[in-house]
Amino acid sequence: MKIDYSPSLFREIANLALDEIVQVENRKGIKTTIHVRDITKLSWHELQLLMPEGSDSFTKKALLYRRYLKAEEGDTDPMRGQKLNIAETEEINEYLKIYRDNSFSKHFEVNRYITSNDLWQKFPTIRSLNDHGENKDIPGIEPKYFSAICQLLEISGEDGAPLQSYRKY
Repeated sequence: MKIDYSPSLFREIANLALDEIVQVENRKGIKTTIHVRDITKLSWHELQLLMPEGSDSFTKKALLYRRYLKAEEGDTDPMRGQKLNIAETEEINEYLKIYRDNSFSKHFEVNRYITSNDLWQKFPTIRSLNDHGENKDIPGIEPKYFSAICQLLEISGEDGAPLQSYRKY
């Protein structure tokens, strides 16, 4: 299927206000986390993961846009993948804001900042107490969200001790 480019449709797509975090798995089982804010700014790779139909970038964007409109009416899910709920998305956005506002370069710096400023109550959905072997009950975030945040920030998990277990609190 191909949808011909239309400047007016492109403007409609660009004006759609979104703020969703979606985790999508490709055919090889590799998970990717995508922050959907502006459909027109999604990369080709992100569009391929989110929208299997469509042969070109504009078609995929238009189809994804139409699915979002139908989803608002309660018809269908807008895309492939697992959309994080509102609480998860808001908490991850707040976590990312702390990272960026403080010009942090390492993931653990955010956790340290949140701990020293007694802000963990702002993260009831994503927080956990982590066990890294010798270091037990370290305040942090669940592995699912850790992975998503690292992908969104394009950082690695650093060279810290591997997580052995965690528990929500």
